[in-house]
Amino acid sequence: MNTFLLFISIAAIASAAIFIHLRFIKPWQSLRRDLEQMASGNFRIPAVQDEPGQYAETTRHVKRISELLLKLDRQIANEDLSLRGILSGMVEGILIIDRTQRITLVNEALLHFFSPGRSPIGRTVLEYFRRHELQHASERALAGGEPQQIELSFETITPKGTSTQRHFNIHVAALSPESSSLPQAVLLVFQDVTDVRNLEATRREFIANVSHEFRTPLAIIKGYVETLLDGAMEEPEMAERSLEAIQRNVQRLNLLIEDLLSISQMEGRARLLELDSVNLHELLLRVLENLKPTISATKARIEIEWPVEARVIEADSRRMEQVYLNLLTNALRYGDSGDLVLSITAKRDEHTIAIAIADNGPGIPLSAQPFIFDRFYRVHKDRSRDGGGTGLGLSIVKNIILAHGGTVSVESTPSQGATFHIRLPVSQNPSEPAA
Repeated sequence: MNTFLLFISIAAIASAAIFIHLRFIKPWQSLRRDLEQMASGNFRIPAVQDEPGQYAETTRHVKRISELLLKLDRQIANEDLSLRGILSGMVEGILIIDRTQRITLVNEALLHFFSPGRSPIGRTVLEYFRRHELQHASERALAGGEPQQIELSFETITPKGTSTQRHFNIHVAALSPESSSLPQAVLLVFQDVTDVRNLEATRREFIANVSHEFRTPLAIIKGYVETLLDGAMEEPEMAERSLEAIQRNVQRLNLLIEDLLSISQMEGRARLLELDSVNLHELLLRVLENLKPTISATKARIEIEWPVEARVIEADSRRMEQVYLNLLTNALRYGDSGDLVLSITAKRDEHTIAIAIADNGPGIPLSAQPFIFDRFYRVHKDRSRDGGGTGLGLSIVKNIILAHGGTVSVESTPSQGATFHIRLPVSQNPSEPAA
């Protein structure tokens, strides 16, 4: 009897233990596992069993919390994706620093400007940029100052490993959370204004050069006019010399204005070509005929080798005549009188015609060759002005050839002459077969 009662007691205790485990302990263990998963970042938990009691109510609350956290996690992920998309699509460099002035975020544009393949995250502004101006601007922003704008120049490294100077307009602004007026971070936006500054420098240089080119002949004209007004008009010989000098300088001013207009048309919006079928060989012969007095005066010898298949292209006849005139005039102007030989050759491949205009003159110094097509650049400044040159001829040649989709270059050895190489497409429409 006692044994039976003992067995019954043990069975009852075991049943109670199993009931307690299944009813209370196991559900709370399951709930604990769900909470641990949520703590580790996994907000997807199994559906709550529809059971009565405190456990079911608690698990429903946990499930609701997990759903809210999952929704919030997705929202944060979407916002992060949008932010990264915006940052990667911006051409401006973006950088954010914390209150210790350490960099916490950069976009691809800034890395492209300053450190291709090398992340600045965790470094201070001063360590990374080595510029105290940025550090001081960041400190003022963190102290609650107004947004600032500064302009700085940096020696930056290109993806190819070469060094180049860039100019940046940098906007510095504090970032404060809604719950606090104290800035917690600073946003720096780097706008690359290198091209703008280079254009401004080019414009200033152009204006200075134009002013100088106008000032010289105007001063000469003014001087001779004053001489005539002071009584030289009554001396026929002096009056004639004065008027001839005035005429020469008026012609020089007129030539300068025409060259400036040509530059403006070819570089600006008016860069339009009047295209037609042009026989380059016949056009060359017409230009040489117009230059016959100069050729005779310099006793230059002209040699032409121009095959029939390389004669006709689609081009602007008037502009190509200007190219010939500028190149040949330069060769005749600076060549050695009596010994000058001009050699003009052409050849054609499938889609282009290559023209070479060579002379045996003094050549072009190696130091001058990179700048030979720049506006107002002169190798021999005094000699150019005395000969009536404006310093714009080769720049005009370059712009005309580029407008035709071609290339122009120079090859020269000092005292051994110079060769100008021109390559032009046969047709201005790539889809059309070559003529």
